[in-house]
Amino acid sequence: MDTTHVGRRPALSIVGAGRAGSALAVAFAQAGYRIAAVHSRTAAHADELARAVGAEVAATAVAAVRLADVTLLTVPDGAIAQVAATLAASGMALRDHAVVHCSARLGPDVAVAVRAGGGSVGVLHPLQAMSGAASAPSLRGAFFRLEAEGSLRQYLAGMVAGLDGHVLTVEPKNRDLYHAAAVLAGNAPLALLARATELLEAAGVERQTAHAALAKLLEGAAANARAQGPSEALTGPVVRGDSDAIAAHLAALEPYPEARDLYAELVREMEQLVRPAPAPQDQRPLRVA
Repeated sequence: MDTTHVGRRPALSIVGAGRAGSALAVAFAQAGYRIAAVHSRTAAHADELARAVGAEVAATAVAAVRLADVTLLTVPDGAIAQVAATLAASGMALRDHAVVHCSARLGPDVAVAVRAGGGSVGVLHPLQAMSGAASAPSLRGAFFRLEAEGSLRQYLAGMVAGLDGHVLTVEPKNRDLYHAAAVLAGNAPLALLARATELLEAAGVERQTAHAALAKLLEGAAANARAQGPSEALTGPVVRGDSDAIAAHLAALEPYPEARDLYAELVREMEQLVRPAPAPQDQRPLRVA
């Protein structure tokens, strides 16, 4: 990639106007980046996002790349290599262009075909839940896994800084471990929320109210964990050493065996969080089965 203008903010294009692409486009536009073009398989999505960020709608991925310094590929993992191959086959001179995908678990080499035309390739994965344009504010201050070399790395690090974000560097051999950690923190709590909502509904609370109440509880727990760390933020019967409460919960969950097993396993995980702290002499051991 040409290093002549490394100090300036690159013009960006977005290929893929789904949830991730929309969030990133809006976040970077709000941070002062020019979004040159948007391309998507779904024309309506491209039109909507282009209007939101003042961009041109590109008829093809090649056209989008041509209009930008850095193009973010926010397409499914299985489509990245195909888009890169299409760019390479177009015959377009890519020397002054970079193509950067946003996959959690893949490296730059999945888009290696771009290098055949002289282009640069890299990875910029936001470690954040992105559910569309409305989630753009959550990208400010987020952490981003970055893989790139030379001037492209400088560009991407500057883009992260433009969002007041933080760069994460993960060794290639640890990409899947990184992704697994992201799924546990970002996705698994949603499955727990859904399961807990079902239980609260079974306890007689209207479903919408149950969801709202438990989602608010989850927000508070996440905020406390961010400020204090998980061990200090943990509350409830495990921290108090309340074996009677845990036994009562397990009994109440007997009609829901999957939830009961999940609860018991999570109690064991919570015990690991509090184990470093010495227990009072009169505290009885917790029983989860």
